[in-house]
Amino acid sequence: MAKAKRRIGVRIDMTPMVDVAFLLLIFFMTTTVFKPPEEVSVKLPESASQIKIPESNTITITVTEAGKTFLLGDKGEAVEIPKGGVADALMTARSKKPKAFIILKGDKGAKYGDIAEVMDAFVDAHALNFNLMTDLKTTQ
Repeated sequence: MAKAKRRIGVRIDMTPMVDVAFLLLIFFMTTTVFKPPEEVSVKLPESASQIKIPESNTITITVTEAGKTFLLGDKGEAVEIPKGGVADALMTARSKKPKAFIILKGDKGAKYGDIAEVMDAFVDAHALNFNLMTDLKTTQ
């Protein structure tokens, strides 16, 4: 009589693979940059408005506390706009992106005159629809 061969079961230990998966997860979580740092940072005023702005197809004009005006480029770089050149810079940017949302980021400590000059330049560039970026007011 022939003896029947028994198959020996193979048991694979999954513990090392789980360890490697968690190590990769921790590595990618700690090294990922979700939002690149801003070249020109400003302290935004607070408001209760919760309107979301799109993350793409925007033209952002930033006014610092010192009164300097910057145009945020397509790749995130900030280009300083000379005094009186905001309307020309805005018209050039709108010619490249005609349907873009225009966003004005004004520093909380910026002078009213500097913000008013930029808004007057928006009128000169026929950009009457724009959004003023603010931080959400915290209720206490």
